Amino acid sequence: MGAFMRWAVASISAVIVTLGPASADPLQIRVGWATAPTHVQPLVDELRRRHPEVFRHFAKSYVAEGMRFNGSTPQIQALAIKELEVAAFGPSAVALAVNNAQLDMRIVADVFQDGVPGYLTVKYVVLADGPIHRVEDLKGRRVASNAIGSFGDSTMRVMLHKHGVTDKDVATIEVNFGNMPAMLSEGKVDLINLVPQYGDYLTSGKFRLLFTGHDAQGVSQAQVWTMRADFIKDHRPALVDFFEDHIRALRWFLDPAHHDEAVAIAQAVTKAHREDVDYVFTKNDSYRAPDALPDVAATQRAIDNDLALGVIQKGLTVSPKYIDLSLAEEAKRRLGP
Repeated sequence: MGAFMRWAVASISAVIVTLGPASADPLQIRVGWATAPTHVQPLVDELRRRHPEVFRHFAKSYVAEGMRFNGSTPQIQALAIKELEVAAFGPSAVALAVNNAQLDMRIVADVFQDGVPGYLTVKYVVLADGPIHRVEDLKGRRVASNAIGSFGDSTMRVMLHKHGVTDKDVATIEVNFGNMPAMLSEGKVDLINLVPQYGDYLTSGKFRLLFTGHDAQGVSQAQVWTMRADFIKDHRPALVDFFEDHIRALRWFLDPAHHDEAVAIAQAVTKAHREDVDYVFTKNDSYRAPDALPDVAATQRAIDNDLALGVIQKGLTVSPKYIDLSLAEEAKRRLGP
């Protein structure tokens, strides 16, 4: 019996050596987003279902899926408790995440930029026949915000503060972008951030432009992707694969030859009419860096501006401590020009 047992153990060991270690499960990456199609992640998810060949590493080294939030700031808690791997933050949310939530995180990529010459800038509008004609007229009024501390919110407050309208001078009502036009039409708020797919409210004469994001901030890095530093350290190879596929997807969307299908994808994701999303990935859309690399200087300017005008209470120097562009840069080198 002893000889048999020794033979059996040796045989099992040989089988284990032959098979080798079990392959690790792909890395799970949950990506936060707030509004489509400006945030491209839900469109990337749909592209992957239609054109899996674009995503050469998906389900091998990683799997990724978008998670919707009302804005930047709700993602801070999700990132902190590890229920989100990639958060989309506006500049003021970056400062809040580090200073208030004590997150050791890094800016890793671009989401979109605002006020870039030749591209879209966000629009803040009022009723065309309403009483608001100057920013100063908003004192004592109600303003809509998708999430306090988000890019759209902080940009609005920068403009208000420039004109002497403080946070105490307005009542802020949090409401998602899709409901803002109705809230303004019904007189429940006096100022909204009009996202591009509702631009017909401007062309029809229902709403009137009061100011833009460029008026408030100039060129701004509106949203960046951020990750926890420990997550980057523990999963770098899989994250480079993720960025390689992401940049390849960005290039696919930005290719004019794919415009019609890109619009169809945007329509499928947003459930909007085709004519309302035909602007996507053109000069009438927000600027997205085709290599996914953010404008770090513009991010810093926005944080400094927010601090100077009292939108945030504590500033932040983002470079070099809170920047890690090595993932996107390595992925870009793999892909070539």
